[in-house]
Amino acid sequence: MSDNKTTEEWVVEWCSKPFESQEDASVYMKEKKFDGMVIKLEDSSIQAVCPTYPDGYYPNAEILEVVNSDSEACC
Repeated sequence: MSDNKTTEEWVVEWCSKPFESQEDASVYMKEKKFDGMVIKLEDSSIQAVCPTYPDGYYPNAEILEVVNSDSEACC
């Protein structure tokens, strides 16, 4: 995510947003042109996380999808 992208829904410091499904998370990220990953946590919840998500922050999280948007198209 570039520094010039700001939104109340995706704050780099928080870097995570919960979703009901992998598809919902993926569609959201692609529509917003956000790079990152869709992960499944130990409790089976789904999170979209930004590229600065630190390895190990969510122990035992499974990466379901890596989303790479076309950054040039956004801003």
